Amino acid sequence: MLLALKVGNTTIAVGVFRGQELKAEWHLATRPEETPDELGLSLLRLLESASLKPTDIEGVVVSSVVPPLNWALTEAVRRYFDQEAHFLDHRWGVVPLDVREPERVGTDRIADCLAAHRLYGGPALVIDFGTATTFNLLSSEGRFLGGAIAPTMELAAETLVKRTAQLFKVELVPPPSVVGKDTVEHLQAGIVWGFFDLIEGLIRRFHRAYGEIEPGKPLKVIATGGRGRFFHEHLETIEVYDPHLTLQGLRIAWEERHPPCR
Repeated sequence: MLLALKVGNTTIAVGVFRGQELKAEWHLATRPEETPDELGLSLLRLLESASLKPTDIEGVVVSSVVPPLNWALTEAVRRYFDQEAHFLDHRWGVVPLDVREPERVGTDRIADCLAAHRLYGGPALVIDFGTATTFNLLSSEGRFLGGAIAPTMELAAETLVKRTAQLFKVELVPPPSVVGKDTVEHLQAGIVWGFFDLIEGLIRRFHRAYGEIEPGKPLKVIATGGRGRFFHEHLETIEVYDPHLTLQGLRIAWEERHPPCR
């Protein structure tokens, strides 16, 4: 079985694959100060909850955007699983990166692009609603052409409330109308409807940009990440929501470099 970990700025997504099947998935809070023992014991408890043993794990693949955790995670995997953690890297070559600084492309974005192309085809626009909102443009052949990074709806709301004395946190759901009738609806209209328009506006721009590269080839728009379901439910321009896209990309990347785990 394959243990796949997506180490993000807010959470660590943990998945166990038997072949192509995702048998179990969990999420841990990301704590850069954690020790190898804390990480290792947390992973063991998760496996035990699914009646799995450390010896069931035949490979470990990681996407990490939190470098301070990499050493602790490497040691945890060695101590508790007797395995080496293999960190996805742009040098793996699983996705051609047509950008100026390929070494700076987040490995979560590489995994997203790989899974999107293998599972849904190209061309595609992959939007990951994580700690940041990333837009990733894929060609028909699966090349990463570049993209955009935007703040999240939550970050915008938190910053607004923090910097404005008379405003307060509200539930981030669409209000009945863009014409708010009280302060709660005013905030919801500006933040939620505003972010709907931000996402749809960027999607339209990516459609136009790709149309100049390969005319007549419409982009499939795929969402993933914690807020992906919310935007998929409210925006018709997002065709697919896949909550496990990054973990699937890690599995595919592993299989392209190693024998498949049973």
